[in-house]
Amino acid sequence: MTVWDQWHKTHPKPDEAKCPEHKRVPTALHGQGARWQVRYRDEKGHQRKRNFEKKADADRFDATRRADEPRGEWIDPKLGLTRFEAYAASWLASRLHKPGTSTTYTAHLKKHIYPTFGLVPLVTIRPTAVQRWVKDLNAKGLGPRTVETIYVIFSSIMRGAVRDGMIRRSPCIDIRLPDADKTTIRLLTPAQVMALYRAMRPEYAPLILLGAAAGLRQGEAFGVALDRIDFVEGMLTVNQQVVIVDRRPTLAVPKTRASIRDVPLPELLSDTLARHIEKYAPEDVLFRTGRDNLIRRDYFNARVLKPAILAAGVPADMTFHDLRHTFASTALAEGVPISEVSRWLGHESITTTVDLYGHLVPEASGRARNALDSAFAKAVLPAR
Repeated sequence: MTVWDQWHKTHPKPDEAKCPEHKRVPTALHGQGARWQVRYRDEKGHQRKRNFEKKADADRFDATRRADEPRGEWIDPKLGLTRFEAYAASWLASRLHKPGTSTTYTAHLKKHIYPTFGLVPLVTIRPTAVQRWVKDLNAKGLGPRTVETIYVIFSSIMRGAVRDGMIRRSPCIDIRLPDADKTTIRLLTPAQVMALYRAMRPEYAPLILLGAAAGLRQGEAFGVALDRIDFVEGMLTVNQQVVIVDRRPTLAVPKTRASIRDVPLPELLSDTLARHIEKYAPEDVLFRTGRDNLIRRDYFNARVLKPAILAAGVPADMTFHDLRHTFASTALAEGVPISEVSRWLGHESITTTVDLYGHLVPEASGRARNALDSAFAKAVLPAR
């Protein structure tokens, strides 16, 4: 028996008096608290118990447990009462995230997720509450992609709770996210790139060409070091980047395997880097603020890049990432296969490259027609 009557003795002595209400021998708990108790063992074999006011509720709970346990579907209701913040902390500690990713997750949890769900038991979080939270994030002015990033963190934690047997199902069901704006591709002409290069402070000017002539992301450009440059072969190894960890710029490996790559150095960029090394004699990383500090993105964009943009007369709203777009479009316009451009950009899938830049491939349809016409030129059509 697993359902116990806490108000009456199961094996009373013959001479013990019965209570007038139930005609049974009372226990010391008679009339106190919930009468019915279900006793069971959890997945670790520990003794557990749960109390109910009504016997029907206790029987229903016990029957569900007995039916689910053999199928491996039994979930201890007490686990679902774990607060979201407590579970999220253990979930985050178990992840194999890069330092920069962990910092980003922690920041989003503290600023955008814990204020709404931190103290809420996992089992009580409902899809409607999640949808309302997503709507509120959007109403606060967060961009669609930022909202998506925050939601992905939240939904990953809830999937972890399901996997760990804390709850039966995730509340992240049919959640509508704000429509993401299509990536704006701003392309600079070679003349604009060089105007921006000349407007930069000399110690940082080569960064412009690392973006526009090698396609590096901003953090990757900040992390370029002496031993990653092969001037003889004309190649640059990209295998580290500058990220912010605990509010400090730190060298870290790129986020994905595809981001670790070798890219060709055009002569213009190779000569520029050689002159920079000769002039500033860096010991390892080529670009720093002062003698020892790695570059912070916020400092560089506000204090270095923005003044140069205004002085050069290029579009005032351009970003460093637009230099990467310029690299891709220039390579494609010159006939470089999109598969090679994708590899040099460090995209995990060529689909990403095609989605972003496929429309920039010059005369692709015309080349396809010419190739097929040439291949079938000598074929004889069957007579009709």
